[in-house]
Amino acid sequence: MGPAAACRGWDGTLPFAPMLDKSFAKWWLGRVVPFRDVAPEKLAAEREAMNQQQEYNRNYEDFLKSGVIPAIETIVKTLAGNKIVHRVSNWGNQLSLRVHLAWRWGELVIMQSHEDCVTFEHHIITEGEKRGEDSAEDHSHTYDLRDPLPGTLALQELQFFMGRLAQDLVEPDLEPEIPPGEKEPE
Repeated sequence: MGPAAACRGWDGTLPFAPMLDKSFAKWWLGRVVPFRDVAPEKLAAEREAMNQQQEYNRNYEDFLKSGVIPAIETIVKTLAGNKIVHRVSNWGNQLSLRVHLAWRWGELVIMQSHEDCVTFEHHIITEGEKRGEDSAEDHSHTYDLRDPLPGTLALQELQFFMGRLAQDLVEPDLEPEIPPGEKEPE
C-alpha cells in the first residue's frame, strides 16, 4: 500500500508514512487537531529561543575552530611523536580524546551539553594491582556559551586533563616500616 492509500480519508494536510497504523493516526489527529492553533506570543517566544540557540551554536562552533581543534591537534602530534597510545573520536556534538598508559587511562569529552554551555568531562581510570583496586576520578567543567569563549580555554582544559593523567605515575620509594617505640637505624 502506497502513501496515498495510507492517507485515504484525510484531507491530505498531514500525510502519514505507510508504517503508521491508520486507526492510530485517525485517533491521534482527532485529539490534536482541535488544539493546533498556537498563540502568536508563544510562537514569538519560540522564534526568540531559536535565535538564541543559533547564537550559542555559533559560539560553540567558533570555540571548536579557534581553540579545541588546534589544541587537540597539538596534543595528538605530541602523543604520536612519543608513541603514546591515544584515540580521538567524535559523535554528535561530542569530541573525545582517550589516552592509554600501562595501568591508567583517561578520557576527555568536550561537548555542547546544554543549549547554552560547553562541558569538559575528565575521566581518569586507574586499573590493576599497581594501585590495589580499580578506581575512577571524574571532573566536569562547564562554561557559558552566551558569550564567545577564548580559544586559550581549550588549551587550559587539555593541560589540566593531561596533568591529572600524569599525577601519581611516579611513586616515591617506600619508607621502611618502623614499629611503634623503635627508632630508625642509623
